[in-house]
Amino acid sequence: MKKLNNILKKKYLLHYIALCITIMTCSVIYFATLSYEVSIDGKNVGIVESKKDVYELIEKKKSYIKKEFKKDVKIDQEIVFTKCRVGKDKITSKEQFNENLNEVIDLTIRAFAINIQGKDIVYVKDKKSAEKVLKTIKDEHKEGIEGIKDISFIEKVKLVEKDIKISKLKSEASAYDYLLTGTDDIQKYIVKDGDNLWNISRKYNLSMDDIEKANPGIDIEKLDIDQEINITVPKSYLNIKVTSVASYDEKIPYDTVYEETASLYKGDKKVKIEGKEGSKKVVAEVTRINGQVDSKNILKEEIVEDAEDKIVLKGTKKKPTYIASGAFSNPTRGRMSSPFGRRWGKTHTGIDIAAPKGTPIKASDGGTVIFSGTQNGYGKLIIIDHKNGYKTYYGHCSSLVAKKGQKVAKGDVVAKVGSTGRSTGNHLHFEVRKNNVPLNPTKYVRY
Repeated sequence: MKKLNNILKKKYLLHYIALCITIMTCSVIYFATLSYEVSIDGKNVGIVESKKDVYELIEKKKSYIKKEFKKDVKIDQEIVFTKCRVGKDKITSKEQFNENLNEVIDLTIRAFAINIQGKDIVYVKDKKSAEKVLKTIKDEHKEGIEGIKDISFIEKVKLVEKDIKISKLKSEASAYDYLLTGTDDIQKYIVKDGDNLWNISRKYNLSMDDIEKANPGIDIEKLDIDQEINITVPKSYLNIKVTSVASYDEKIPYDTVYEETASLYKGDKKVKIEGKEGSKKVVAEVTRINGQVDSKNILKEEIVEDAEDKIVLKGTKKKPTYIASGAFSNPTRGRMSSPFGRRWGKTHTGIDIAAPKGTPIKASDGGTVIFSGTQNGYGKLIIIDHKNGYKTYYGHCSSLVAKKGQKVAKGDVVAKVGSTGRSTGNHLHFEVRKNNVPLNPTKYVRY
């Protein structure tokens, strides 16, 4: 009997527990709110109690956009409401739901595309805005040009009305920038200490020419610390052709005419009559592309003043051998024993050429002997004036052949190698001077 009572007690306890669970479940269901889980184009937005709240928010957004753009908008996205029962704490707050909605909703608006070469490039709110953007681009290329006949885009441009997502819509200013630069996000760079054009170009993988194009009006070779420069290279979608009729003065170059004369040596020239440029009035059709002259079509020319030829006399007379050729030859045989420059604490104004006593010394170029005698340090010395600013010196000679005032040809023997004056052995001290300034002879002769 006792065992039966225990069985009954357990049975009643299980029924009681089941009843409690049923009551609790019914209470949760009773007190939970019938709600809607909202998704737009498959993206979860939140949970609301009423569909009406969602539509009111969307209508509010449509009204705001309609007020801003003065035209109707619509929504083409799929809105799905899924019934659910959740506690009040699970309902998405109005503020959070609105924020989520802004991230996923994309209303559709009737707009105009600026279509270039068959491709929609940018969208603006209406045809008037599109025409204004294109006119602004054209007007910029009119500046400073008179007599414009035609201005047009090289590319095929048309305006196309269509429905677009409002996120694609651009303002007039943004559309203008985008058409001219290929982007509406112009990236800037602040020049830092140690920066130069080369390392900036490497850093952003741009050529130096690209950076220059991105910064018209800035001397990119002279950048200052904290200076702001563009690092977005413009890639315009449009090229503008301007055709104008221009009237301008143009100079007529003169010709140079040569006349032979026996009064001048061969190779010598002398201006007989200076040339004079003429001038003419020109009317031309000028075509510019992106501001640069592409072609000119001359429509009319009127000579205002004829050009006058420049007449130059050209010598035919044989040049005497004593006139300098302008090129020096080695004055004697031998080897260079001392170079030009600092030597023993002093400047050695020539080169020394070691050779046996009596070796002939020849004039390095044609000219007139202006000194033939003995001079301190040089010993027996010959100086030749080549009458072209150059003089040559031949020192330490054993004997002198040429006399002062004598005209000598290039290669004539003027003296012989010796060791007179301050000398430690037989050699020729050879100098080349221009305007009396000693120059390194090895620039003119070879040893």
